[in-house]
Amino acid sequence: MRKFFLILFTLLNYWNSENAMAQGRHLFTSGLFPEAQLTYDISDVYYVTHKVESQHGMFDAQRLNRELKYSHTLTDLQSFIGRRLNPFVKVDMGYQYRLEEGENTHRSIQQVAILQRSNFFRIGHRIRTDQTFFDEESALLRLRYRYSVQIPLQGINLDPGEKYLSLSNEAIYMYQDAEDDIENRLVASLGFFIDDNTKYEVGLDYRTDDYLVPQRFRSRLWLKFGVYWSL
Repeated sequence: MRKFFLILFTLLNYWNSENAMAQGRHLFTSGLFPEAQLTYDISDVYYVTHKVESQHGMFDAQRLNRELKYSHTLTDLQSFIGRRLNPFVKVDMGYQYRLEEGENTHRSIQQVAILQRSNFFRIGHRIRTDQTFFDEESALLRLRYRYSVQIPLQGINLDPGEKYLSLSNEAIYMYQDAEDDIENRLVASLGFFIDDNTKYEVGLDYRTDDYLVPQRFRSRLWLKFGVYWSL
């Protein structure tokens, strides 16, 4: 697995460098991305999820000397209430409060998650809409679709104490002030399934956006690690 992450990291950086040369600018940042999530049932079909995630910048290619320098990028506090329609379909409504330099924001979130099982892996589909509200700007509207795959690494089924590979890609369309744009998020993680209540993941989160405005195109690479609890 170490070879896998090394190869992925190398390919992403190579692609980013080539794109930056083509665009004439190198809008690239990277850093750390920790997150923690807690989910618990409030009835047979309803559940609540609380999540905190934070981005911490360590490198910015636009700095003149390009040295490593820490900066807090943002922290998101999220809460969701969800309902299981059946073992394979869930719907959620949520709220997010973002702490960010310049202006803190509020976001409402709606999503549908669909799970498919096969003999060797699990496939997830998530359709999400969200609306971000600012003090002095129009609301930012987004439509998102994420496709994910979870693959056991020690046998056909994922059992307690085993590892798994998690891959996902999310496309995001955004609209604000009569302008639209596209973002893409590619994530590859190594997971540790402790038991039915606890799992850990560590991996790379690569994001690109401003596709429709080439001179602003940027990419961000995060070292992501998280812990997920269920009660």
